[in-house]
Amino acid sequence: MEALDYLKTHLPDQKALNIVDYLIENRCNLKFTRPRKTKRGDFRVKGQNLTITVNQDQNSYRLLFTLVHEIAHLKTHHDFGKKVKPHGLEWKNNFRLLFALFGMEEEFLRSPLIAQATLFELQNPKASSGVSLELENAFRTKDMKTTILLNELPIGSKFLFKNTPYQKVENRRTRAVCLNLSNNRRYTINKAAPVLNVEG
Repeated sequence: MEALDYLKTHLPDQKALNIVDYLIENRCNLKFTRPRKTKRGDFRVKGQNLTITVNQDQNSYRLLFTLVHEIAHLKTHHDFGKKVKPHGLEWKNNFRLLFALFGMEEEFLRSPLIAQATLFELQNPKASSGVSLELENAFRTKDMKTTILLNELPIGSKFLFKNTPYQKVENRRTRAVCLNLSNNRRYTINKAAPVLNVEG
């Protein structure tokens, strides 16, 4: 499926076309990929070739938020080159500007909970799209209920994360200390990470 056709499954046709036209004008390719465990999207520069990739996602809110995140990198690249930090003030300003330019607020207002969390996030966007606990909690209200957030599990619970068994040991501010039951080592995992609860 072409990128435009796929985007039309998440947005009204004209808004999808506006985004694709913007990318064409800025000489950037757009690809929707199979879900990746390590990232939801990226912006790549290889010589004169510019490419944005975004994971396919049934959740339109997460997909669109990620897409605007990456397009903000494109605009920041054109505006400043390598003179600024990847997630510095310039990128944050471009993120907010593009979110408005593409009419995303209207789309996100379809879910008051997601709209509230998103508008709060836009005050100070994070480096990784959707990793704040509040925003990820909001996005997950539109996900298929196959997993839960690590934050939702009580201390002592056993769970699978990336197909590895863990036990939750301690809560910290944004991460949880977890015991890897395969190697008996402790790791910290983002409390917004989706995990599979395990009985016993």
